[in-house]
Amino acid sequence: MSTREDWQRRLGPLYGGAVALVHSTPWRWPTEVGDEARSAGWIVALGAPVGLAAWVVARLFLAAGIPSPIAAIVGLAMLTLGSAALVERGLSESIDRWQGMGRSPGVASVMTLVFLTLIRAGAVLVVPPSQWLWLFLATAVIGRWAAVFLQAIGDPIGVDETQRSLVATPAPAWLIAAISGGVLALAVVAMGKLGLVAMALVAVCVFGLGLVSQRRDGGLTPAIVAVAAAVGEIAVLLIATIGR
Repeated sequence: MSTREDWQRRLGPLYGGAVALVHSTPWRWPTEVGDEARSAGWIVALGAPVGLAAWVVARLFLAAGIPSPIAAIVGLAMLTLGSAALVERGLSESIDRWQGMGRSPGVASVMTLVFLTLIRAGAVLVVPPSQWLWLFLATAVIGRWAAVFLQAIGDPIGVDETQRSLVATPAPAWLIAAISGGVLALAVVAMGKLGLVAMALVAVCVFGLGLVSQRRDGGLTPAIVAVAAAVGEIAVLLIATIGR
């Protein structure tokens, strides 16, 4: 089996992408990067292939004659699968913990996930299928950006580096600014002026989420980071429905 050094030599600057791939998607190759630090830039960048995969699956179902409501749900399911359900699991864990239920799945968390799934599916249906590509891309990328942005304005998170999560290595301010600029450009291309609104709204909501987390949990946790991603995704989907 190839060693970590072998993979670093083979992949070069792409090695950071392999690390983020293992940490924030269902992908388990190469296993040697399981305990490496994950880059904030790569965590966000991987939203692009995740969103692209969701669009491809949705379009394939449409091309096969499947009704658009089912195609939209399947596309969203692929979006969830592409990020190893980190957003959904983190949201469920946070709701249950805030209700004092520990890790046991509660009715409130299940109902919340069902409700959000219906809203997400409805939002995708409102947007014409011809625009689904940009919608899925923006949703996945901005959701991951929200997770990274929360970590940029909060305290570093102590986490088991071998576990999947959207937790990234603390990044300097210039890198966060560069990532935010790139995501903003994508949001504008995908949604026009509404992209600016979406980014601003997500930033405000994530800041508020950070304050709530500080008060309730004493700091950030991997689950709260996933909640930030959920906030980013749902905000993009809802704003994309305006004027459709």
